[in-house]
Amino acid sequence: MASLTTPLSVRLSEEDSSFLAKLEIEGAVTASDKIRGLIRQARQGAEPIESFPAALAVSHDHLAAAIRAMRVVEQEQDLHSDVTVGLMTTVEAFLALALMPPRAGTPTTSEDLVRHEARLVDCAARMTEQLLRWAVTPTAPAYDPAVVARRITGMADLMRLVSAVEAAR
Repeated sequence: MASLTTPLSVRLSEEDSSFLAKLEIEGAVTASDKIRGLIRQARQGAEPIESFPAALAVSHDHLAAAIRAMRVVEQEQDLHSDVTVGLMTTVEAFLALALMPPRAGTPTTSEDLVRHEARLVDCAARMTEQLLRWAVTPTAPAYDPAVVARRITGMADLMRLVSAVEAAR
């Protein structure tokens, strides 16, 4: 079945028109393509996300421009940071999980809430574990090799307290 289209005409301010011309939306070239892309993004934001792959696609779309810009600058500066790339990748996964909470008005059990919480904690724990791995090396694979160690050093007291509590249990 052929899809129906409805012609739509809009007037934009010079500022909005300039913004639209510069806006990068995957697969969109013309102003009409970009407006359809913006409507698609708005629909995705308004409708519940039903699967992790769909949530990951939305998360990826939100972060794609920032990741692309960072990689371009890395190429220009002839620098690379596994720390930055790793954290941004983890944030992408975390955002995807956060976009899929159990929703009001849908059949939800306490097990659904427990599972959602566990997935968020697992993702955050993977990020923390990666930071700790980078901190045990003398230099992290980062723009500033000491950036992770400096931050983890400030958390050392908290980690000792956690260890003490675990040992007391």
